[in-house]
Amino acid sequence: MTDTRDLEKLTQFEQFIDQYYPSIFAGVQKLSGPADKLVLEKLTVEIFVDLWENSEELFTPLRKPAFVYKILVKHVVEYLKKQGNDAQLRILQNTLLIDPEQFA
Repeated sequence: MTDTRDLEKLTQFEQFIDQYYPSIFAGVQKLSGPADKLVLEKLTVEIFVDLWENSEELFTPLRKPAFVYKILVKHVVEYLKKQGNDAQLRILQNTLLIDPEQFA
């Protein structure tokens, strides 16, 4: 039988998805540059899976926005590296002042 805490955590995460899916999808779309909508949706789902796997940190109230942003950028950088999209990586590096190698 599922522990009440687990059920509460799952409910909280479902609410998080409902509330933040559009924003996270838009962030992925903006940071990754032109891409097929299906690719963007897959990347967004991968971000939510990563967030769920790290939900203890996600639900720490003081760090939620920074943590979500870090995970989002990590997945976008990994995607761009796989695609060999060095131009978009340089744009991110110069715009966000990040080092893509820190996400290796």
